[in-house]
Amino acid sequence: MSPGPTKPNRGRPIVHTEPWAKITVVLLDRHVAYLDRLAIDIRLKHGRAISRAEIIRGLIEAAFQSGIDLSQADSIDTLVELLTGSMPKRKAAR
Repeated sequence: MSPGPTKPNRGRPIVHTEPWAKITVVLLDRHVAYLDRLAIDIRLKHGRAISRAEIIRGLIEAAFQSGIDLSQADSIDTLVELLTGSMPKRKAAR
């Protein structure tokens, strides 16, 4: 007796090769609009759909790989300054 037909995998394909956790994050409406616009632009330019989660993971990975010491940040504003390179230069101690 031969095995029955194989069932196709249901749901989304597995794309994570590392351990992962599902979390919920609250975003401002303008952040969601930015992610949606970026996803549309990527799809129009490259013909490939990308999710908000993939974009967010890419942004986090870029910050991780940047080597910037983000522990210096004491607020979201400081974090943005560090990541954009617009942190005001401090005068050296004499």
